[in-house]
Amino acid sequence: MKKALAIGSAGILLLGGTVVGAAVLDDPKTASSCVPGGAAVTVSIDGLPTEIAGYSGDALHNAAVIAQVAEDGGYGRQGQLIGLITAMQESDLGRHPSTATPDQNGDAGVFQQRTLQGWYGSVEEVSNITYAARAFYNGVTAESSGDYGSAGGGSGYGHIPGLKDISGWESMSLTRAAQAVQRSAYPDAYAQHLDTAKKLLAGLAAADVDLASDGGGEGGTTGCDDAPVAATGDAAEALDRARELLGTTYVFGGGDKTGPTQGGVDCSGLIMYAYGLDTADIGRTAQAQFDSLASTSVPVDQIQPGDLIFESWGRTGTAGTAGAISHVTMYIGDGKVIEASRSAMEVKISPTRFAAPAFVDVRRIPSSDSQEEAS
Repeated sequence: MKKALAIGSAGILLLGGTVVGAAVLDDPKTASSCVPGGAAVTVSIDGLPTEIAGYSGDALHNAAVIAQVAEDGGYGRQGQLIGLITAMQESDLGRHPSTATPDQNGDAGVFQQRTLQGWYGSVEEVSNITYAARAFYNGVTAESSGDYGSAGGGSGYGHIPGLKDISGWESMSLTRAAQAVQRSAYPDAYAQHLDTAKKLLAGLAAADVDLASDGGGEGGTTGCDDAPVAATGDAAEALDRARELLGTTYVFGGGDKTGPTQGGVDCSGLIMYAYGLDTADIGRTAQAQFDSLASTSVPVDQIQPGDLIFESWGRTGTAGTAGAISHVTMYIGDGKVIEASRSAMEVKISPTRFAAPAFVDVRRIPSSDSQEEAS
């Protein structure tokens, strides 16, 4: 649970895909609180592939179960990725010897969960991937004094927090959310696994996992209904990359397609990084980006995750006018945007501001698929 493993990551998820309309995404039953970061990848047909992103056998099975538990619990694609990068760092998805043999702290299993009295469970329990994944996402609640879960304290007989208990995890970067659950001595180590986790998740779309036969406990749920896919391809990748920068310092003029520069990002720098575009592709300022997307204006009622929302707050001209664009945000669904906020001095998630006098237009970055078809 607290160890660091020398495990590298490789591979980049290719871009390209489609998204569904805002009328679906803004339905209360499909809000981002139920499907944070997009709907979960569904594991739906018989059989696991032989290998995905260097993982096979039991390790690949463990990844599939983690993805399925996250989907069943309503944690969305974001939650699936958090679980995968955690298990990859803690045990290399079960390939590390510490998975089966508790270390000096009593940690064992794919998530390196403590097996001492009052903690996560017995060695047998945390070695069961379904039990372990449900404990990671839902936590462990003690049913009697001294029972597993009691070490977490709180109301009743005690509860060790899982991801669902972390306040605001949906608005955190994936690595910060993983660290909030694990409380690792190496909080930055999770990030190295993100690209591989995305490839794993893409490959697992063709996997079928029977959780009942795996012997896990009932576990908890977030109470979310089944939801449609929120974003795929270019938009999904852009949302993932933007979320990586949550909490990053706002720096005017900071950021490009490689990430923060000068110690941070501004609003247009965040967009450049999210979509992997340089100045020649889209422009460096919010105004330049607005102008470069003049042919892709989108009505508000057709907005999709990944679309850009442009605002004019009067800093460079008349507020609410197309010639004075001063801010750009990215729509993430459920009436929310991710933005590098000048007032908050950080990258954060905020409500949309369509009713504000500063709102000008919604514009869409064409997908790589559509560009390839046109060429």
